[in-house]
Amino acid sequence: MSNASDYNLANQVGSTFRTELNNILGDIQTTNSGSSTPTTNAIGKLFVNTSNNTLNICTNASNPTYLLLGKTDVENMGHATTVDPDFTGTIDSAGDIVMAGNGALKLPTGTSSNRPTAATGQIRFNTQTVEFEGYNGTAWGGLASGVPVGTILAHASNTPPSGFLECNGSNISRSTYATLFSTISTTFGVGDGSSTFALPDLRGQFIRGWANTGSTDASRVFGSTQTDQNKNHTHTTDSTSLTGTVTHLSGSLANNPGSATGVFSVPSSQSAVGARSSGSATAANLSIDASHSHTVSSSGGGTEARPTNIALMYIIKF
Repeated sequence: MSNASDYNLANQVGSTFRTELNNILGDIQTTNSGSSTPTTNAIGKLFVNTSNNTLNICTNASNPTYLLLGKTDVENMGHATTVDPDFTGTIDSAGDIVMAGNGALKLPTGTSSNRPTAATGQIRFNTQTVEFEGYNGTAWGGLASGVPVGTILAHASNTPPSGFLECNGSNISRSTYATLFSTISTTFGVGDGSSTFALPDLRGQFIRGWANTGSTDASRVFGSTQTDQNKNHTHTTDSTSLTGTVTHLSGSLANNPGSATGVFSVPSSQSAVGARSSGSATAANLSIDASHSHTVSSSGGGTEARPTNIALMYIIKF
């Protein structure tokens, strides 16, 4: 095996002829294999490059140029077969890739930790977040779901769908749910302070829009909880009139006792004889009783103030 034969047998005799013929046959047998381009070339000549295990064909003999045909150390020389081809490594295309038929394009799959070295335009299926995702040059993000991570929805089932968790205040892994953690951080609880963080707990809760810079419910901290409360108000009740009259009360009630009505009364009088123009005499006490009550109507109540409602499950996208 010389990788240098010109395939031209000169007029020779004996061992010299045999040696050159053996070199020619060796090159034919090994497809001109060697670690460098053959020293003699012809268009269509095949050459196995042992330095990179490739099969090449000469396309220009005067300025030796060889076109790569395939690899000699892999099945099918590294080419796809016409039936069920399998690819490994990187496939580059300068044009469109057109597919026909009723088949499907299967994308790479794996968890967030299995993501490849990121390059703009990459797409894959994330088995952890259960969604298609792509890399936009800055970060990975969901494609097909259309629901941003951290979105909270009301779900009409008692079991969260794939890609969502119940908003039940649980502490979950910061690494397993890294994208959700980067979105909500420790807004709803620090978890154990290092490896976990808390989900919002919306069980039995109503959601209220955050005031941000608005004036209604101002100065409210994002993600904070409020207790129940009623607004200051007044009640209208029934009314009671307190009336009465008192006639004259003389110095001697026995002769001219006078009278009292309504809320006024004359409890008692002392006996007296005749009218007195001087000296002392007895007189009755004058008293008043204004005690009364009002009724405030009520239709009953419970332990909270609430509107008519229906119970659903709040879920969060991770």
